[in-house]
Amino acid sequence: MAITRINFQSIPVEDQDRAIAFYTQNLGFSVHTDAPYAENWRWIFLTLPGAETKLQFASKADMQVHDKPVLCLVCDDVDAEAENLRAADVEIADGPDGAPWQPGVRRLMIKDSEENLILLESFKKQEA
Repeated sequence: MAITRINFQSIPVEDQDRAIAFYTQNLGFSVHTDAPYAENWRWIFLTLPGAETKLQFASKADMQVHDKPVLCLVCDDVDAEAENLRAADVEIADGPDGAPWQPGVRRLMIKDSEENLILLESFKKQEA
């Protein structure tokens, strides 16, 4: 398996601005991304200095629905990983395909043994 790191972990919140204030002022996080996502909701990622793993704020109500990933992982090649996982009889829930939220990202959604969704992503290498 070529999983290299956790990309982000979703944190259920009710008020994104209040959560940004808490995590930045109290825990030392910085806002990495703050972009429109859905009606009355934003796509927000926070990072810590030197860390690759991000936190993402998910609607508390959405986190109670079982159609959101509980873990997001990064691999070198989502398409190759999809074939490896299929061969291992892992249930593919969606993809592999392009991620609508970010150009150059390929994504794959699988289910774990408990029916939790796990998102795998691969990122196109940036040319220097």
